[in-house]
Amino acid sequence: MLPISTVLFHSEIFVKMKFLIILLVAIVTITAAQGRYQRCPSNEEFRSCGTACEPTCQNPNPQVCTLQCILNVCQCSQGFVRGPNGCVPPQDCFVYGK
Repeated sequence: MLPISTVLFHSEIFVKMKFLIILLVAIVTITAAQGRYQRCPSNEEFRSCGTACEPTCQNPNPQVCTLQCILNVCQCSQGFVRGPNGCVPPQDCFVYGK
């Protein structure tokens, strides 16, 4: 049978390792959540993998686009295009001279 001091020593190590694992999981979760819940301006939404060819007033329907992933970016919500001052409905583009 193991001496009580050995049992206590091993249980202390177990408790410390358990604490470190929980701390590591918390840090990873918080770090991952920071990007996912980024605040975006009006008419925009956060995308972890956005398009390299976002619709704009100058090019509202991009026909050719690379499959490039733009990481952690705010892009125009569905039905909006990128104007000089943010995302606007396409019909508002004439205000900016197209």
